[in-house]
Amino acid sequence: MRLFWLEFKRLTTSLTFLIYAVIVFAFIMLNAWSMVNSHLSKIPQPGSGDYDYIISKDDATLKTNALDQLKLEHHSNEYETYPAGFEKIVSLNKQKQAKVKLILNQAEKARTKAMLARQLQDVDHLLGGHSAYSHQNLQGFSFHPMTRREALHDHQLIMTKDKISGTFARFFADIAGIIVGVLPTIVVISYCYSDRRSKALPNIQAKFTSTGKWLITRYAASLLSLILPVFLTGILFTVKVANLYSHFSINYFAFLQATVFWVLPTLMVSTAVGFLSYAIFANFIGFAIQIGWWLITMTIGARQVSGNYGWLFIPRHNSLHNVAYYYNHLGQLTLNRIGYTLIALALMGLAIVIFNFQRGGKSYAFKFKKINYH
Repeated sequence: MRLFWLEFKRLTTSLTFLIYAVIVFAFIMLNAWSMVNSHLSKIPQPGSGDYDYIISKDDATLKTNALDQLKLEHHSNEYETYPAGFEKIVSLNKQKQAKVKLILNQAEKARTKAMLARQLQDVDHLLGGHSAYSHQNLQGFSFHPMTRREALHDHQLIMTKDKISGTFARFFADIAGIIVGVLPTIVVISYCYSDRRSKALPNIQAKFTSTGKWLITRYAASLLSLILPVFLTGILFTVKVANLYSHFSINYFAFLQATVFWVLPTLMVSTAVGFLSYAIFANFIGFAIQIGWWLITMTIGARQVSGNYGWLFIPRHNSLHNVAYYYNHLGQLTLNRIGYTLIALALMGLAIVIFNFQRGGKSYAFKFKKINYH
C-alpha cells in the first residue's frame, strides 16, 4: 500500500498530470456542461417539432432509408465506404453496377429484415466491404424523428429509469470516453520516460519487489490518478443537476456509476497501452499507435453517435434521448465494457512479461541494450 501511494503521489504531482487534468476538465465542460440546461422534465408537447432522432424497431424504416441511400449512390456511382475508419468513395464498373441494380430490385421485394440484410451484404462485398450495407452497420438506417408517442415513452424512461441524472451521466460518459481514450497513453509513457531520464528505472527494477507487484501497483495508482479528474468533474455535474431538478427524484450516484461502468474500461486500455508500448519501444511511438486506434474508433462511432456500442473501443451515446435503445442494448454494452476490461488486463500481463525479461538484464525495449545495474 505504501508503494501504491508513493506512485500515486509521484504521478499526481507531476506537470504532465496537471496538464492532463486541465485538458480533461476543459474538454468535458466545453462539450457537456451546457447540455445540463436542457429541460428534460418538460413533457413533450404535440406539434413542437423539436423531437430528437431515435433508432426505430420498425424494419420498414430501416428498409426505406437503406434503399433510398442505395438508389442515390447507385445513380451517382459514388458509394461511401470506411476502410480503416476513413472515408473512401468507391465507383464500380458497368458489370458491378448492373449487379447492384439487380440487388436493388430484389431488395425492394424483401419481406424480412434478414432477407434484406443478406441482399445488402452482397452490395457490401461488391464495394470491397466497410460500407453502410454490411451486417454490423445496417442498423444505422433505422434513425428517424420521434413521433409524439415515442417522445412520451422516451420522457417516461428519462424520469423513471434514468431519474434525470442518468440521462446526463450517459452523455457525460460519452464525452469523457473520447478524451480518456487517447490522453492517458501519453501521460503514462511520459511517466515511465521520466524514470529512464532520471536513471531511476534500474534502481526501481533492482528493488526486492516482483515485477508483477511493481507494475500492477503502478498501473492501479495510474488508474486512480487518471480517473480522478473525470470523477471530480462528475461531482460538479451532479451538484448542478441536483440544483436544477431539486423538486424531482434523481440518482445522485449516476455520474459515479457512469464513470466506473462506461469510462473506466476505456481508460484501463489506453493506460495499459502506455505501459506496454513503453516496454516495447521505450519512447513515444506507442502514442502514435494509440492515436491511430482512437481515430479509427471515432470515425466508426461517428456513423451513429446517438447509440453505437457493439465492440467499439469508445461506445457512443451522444444524445439525451434514444433512451429505449440504451436499455434494450444494455447487455451488449455490458459485454463491451467487460471485454475491454479483460483486454486491458491482458495488455498489462504482456507488459509484465516484457518488463520481467528486461529486469533480468537481458534486453531493453527494441534497442536490445543491456541494463547496467552497477
